[in-house]
Amino acid sequence: MQTVETVQEQIDKYTSLSVEIEHSINENNIDKAKTLLKEYAAEIQNSKTYSFQAIIHFQEGNPEEAINVLENGVKEHPFNFSLHFNLAFIYGVTQKFEESFENYIYAIKYSVTNEERENALKGFQEVSKLAMEEKVYTTSFIQKRMKELEKILNQHDERVYPVNINGVSMIRKPQHQGTPNEYMVNMYKTYGIEDVDLKTRMLFKSELVKGNTLKGEREWSTKGPVVIPISKTNDSKDVHIKVNEKKYTLTKDHLPINQYNYIRISDEGRIIISADEEIFVGHPIELEPKEKPVKLVLKIFVDGLSYQFLEDVGLEEAMPNTYHFFKEGMITTNCQTTNEWTYPSKAGINTGKYSNYHKMLQPEYPYTLSESHKMLAEYFKNEGYYCANISGNWRTTPSFGYYRGYDRMIYQNFMGAFGAKEILMEAIEHLSSFSHTNNFLTLSLLDLHNVADEIENHLYSQVHTDMTEKINEKKRGTTSVQTKFDKNKVSKYLQEIKRIDNLLEVLYNFLLNNYKMDDIVIILHSDHGQSFLSDTFNLLGDQRVRVPFMVRGKDIKPDITDELMETIDIFPTILHQSKLDIPNDINGRLPVSFGGKEEREFTFSQIIHPNQTYKVRIKEKGISYYLETKHNVFPDLTVNMKGFTSKIVDHFTEKDITDKWVSKKHQYDQYVFNHMKNMLRWEE
Repeated sequence: MQTVETVQEQIDKYTSLSVEIEHSINENNIDKAKTLLKEYAAEIQNSKTYSFQAIIHFQEGNPEEAINVLENGVKEHPFNFSLHFNLAFIYGVTQKFEESFENYIYAIKYSVTNEERENALKGFQEVSKLAMEEKVYTTSFIQKRMKELEKILNQHDERVYPVNINGVSMIRKPQHQGTPNEYMVNMYKTYGIEDVDLKTRMLFKSELVKGNTLKGEREWSTKGPVVIPISKTNDSKDVHIKVNEKKYTLTKDHLPINQYNYIRISDEGRIIISADEEIFVGHPIELEPKEKPVKLVLKIFVDGLSYQFLEDVGLEEAMPNTYHFFKEGMITTNCQTTNEWTYPSKAGINTGKYSNYHKMLQPEYPYTLSESHKMLAEYFKNEGYYCANISGNWRTTPSFGYYRGYDRMIYQNFMGAFGAKEILMEAIEHLSSFSHTNNFLTLSLLDLHNVADEIENHLYSQVHTDMTEKINEKKRGTTSVQTKFDKNKVSKYLQEIKRIDNLLEVLYNFLLNNYKMDDIVIILHSDHGQSFLSDTFNLLGDQRVRVPFMVRGKDIKPDITDELMETIDIFPTILHQSKLDIPNDINGRLPVSFGGKEEREFTFSQIIHPNQTYKVRIKEKGISYYLETKHNVFPDLTVNMKGFTSKIVDHFTEKDITDKWVSKKHQYDQYVFNHMKNMLRWEE
């Protein structure tokens, strides 16, 4: 009988293989290295795999193939020092100096040790010297380019939107020009304020609109009433609009520079817009298109809302308006988040993929979601919906890649006071304005963040918090995620939930008064719960990972289900209920409760956070499997699983029952290894 290797034995095996491959390459025994690498790469596609393959190609005289391998490696492992360093070196050897410079800078940025940083600096200096010797660049050009590239080392992250990562305002500066995703951001309802900077960016709203720059003239043909958003990019002259044979001139007084101006044209026919200086023209919005089977898809995201807490308190008690609205639809009680905080969790919800695939995990470095991961909004845009997002969520700004699919985005950082009240009123105005349009609308409400962040500025919550609960017992953690149990925070959390529910009632009533439920699909969900709700600190405990997921609308029968679900299942559920096809390249599944074929046997939640141990919880209906590594996750997101510990815990007694479930433990050890094998590292 063949003995099955344990995960620890597999780790030792691939560690040894990696060492042997590296030794063979260093000894210039390429044939042996290739043989060993074939065995290694059959199972492991980590950063080492790409480096080994590239080095072998280079030593065999195939630098272009080596570059191709490394470019693919950087896509999969964007923060890895060695991949950028090797890529920079080979680009330099092949005299592709600009590419070499840039990758050496990224190698410096992602270096962990002083030795790595010094090697990258030395490499940059050597390739600069070579470029000057070959008379490709002058000394002054190299110095100027170095200063430009140094900006990469000091970039902000995408939370500073509508300022870019280099600290420059994006207001009225068209982005992604010449692509289908071209857009421009302008101010929104600011009355006299024309721009923002790093200091003022949180104080004002902005509006993103998809369209194209125009200088000269452009023509459209319409079959019904449309609205065309127009914005100046500078204090330009008049804009001329010709509708069929009638001409209109819009002067500076008609078109304030610090906003989009929505121009309604009711007559069908031929429209010509012309301007002598550059303006930005949004794509025409059809006001009376042919209705879709689902006319409105509305996704309401409430950040940090724990379903475990709602169940403990009573959903009807905590959120009576939400309960009465969604009891006519499907309320799921067993949806688990795949990640413990907003950044990776929201990316998973919007792509239907686990975080080790979408890579939205490293909070210290700028990173834009890869276009290889199609966003939920893109599916609706491709089907002809008018797609809009109204949000105060700094972890899902357009700069992170969330502009894809959306026609219109209203944003202000929540900390600048763009909360549920304002967002819900903007949503009602949006739906009232485009009442006959097929709408896909997403809302992000961050008000519950106030409790963990110890901000108390909402009247309702203050009035309903007694003096005995006013003073928090414990201070905020290093982040809101790390905030520990505090019974006074628990009380304030309930009041904030009630406040949001009161505000949501206005939206629910608007929907009931203006739509037939068979024409719409409404979703309410969250990304994670709260750690401070439980006196046992566990970032993968039920108060943190169990979240609400409720759906009402077309073809949804009233029901409550305890089917195991993951937050990435929200993605296929929304598509299915909206009568759109579900793609095959996602990790999310359509739950049986919504028409799927097979229930999940378990849910998978993980924590991949730099400088913290890697953690996993796999939940069945009666037991949970927990895994934690000995070593912290590295800055490049690689994980060393040597010496990991794992156990099985009974849900009801919370006791370790691993001795009764040894085979189950080994099964899940292997599952985690297979799940993470391409992000593993062997060095400590």
